[in-house]
Amino acid sequence: MPRPTILTAITAMTLGACATAVISGSPLPALYDVTDVASDDVLNVRAAPEAGAEILGALPFAQTRTEVTALSDDGSWGRVNLREQAGWVNMRYMARQQGSTIGEGAAFSCYGTEPFWSLIHTPGGTFSWSDIEGNNLELSASSPEPVPGAGHVAHASGPGQKASIAIKPVQACSDGMSDRLFGLEALVTLTGKRDGTYRGCCSVQPQ
Repeated sequence: MPRPTILTAITAMTLGACATAVISGSPLPALYDVTDVASDDVLNVRAAPEAGAEILGALPFAQTRTEVTALSDDGSWGRVNLREQAGWVNMRYMARQQGSTIGEGAAFSCYGTEPFWSLIHTPGGTFSWSDIEGNNLELSASSPEPVPGAGHVAHASGPGQKASIAIKPVQACSDGMSDRLFGLEALVTLTGKRDGTYRGCCSVQPQ
């Protein structure tokens, strides 16, 4: 099974289209609501950040809390995940939700393979871990703290178990199993009853 990796080489169209994770002081990934779309219309999701690109699907006119993981170079298109693939929407019709980034205290989830694992982190609350081997952990978690130039780090602990999560923004992180592209990479370290180091991708998309 392929391991989640940062995409150092993806199609020239997609890689060339991605802007940095911070545009005009607005970090990504973040959640957005569809806005200014008529009730009898939809917001198209396209294969590339251009008006004539193939339509992959659409977001409903009242869609809320959609994660934008990257912007085009000019900031006019945003990359989103639709089902099992990544596409682009016109940012003219997307309104940013305040408080929806990791740095602003948003909850997030992370996933990986070899072995399959997942976690849900609620800042200042809980760290919930599960994996294919049947290990389930519920730990008390700290809020992620910024690390200059390297994203955020959060810690969690419980009886006989500790965990740390290092999260950094990247241009594209693949889960290795779909065509979705995420904007965060994670390195999770478990010590105690369960030991191990795990790499994967993270999302602020609500579960």
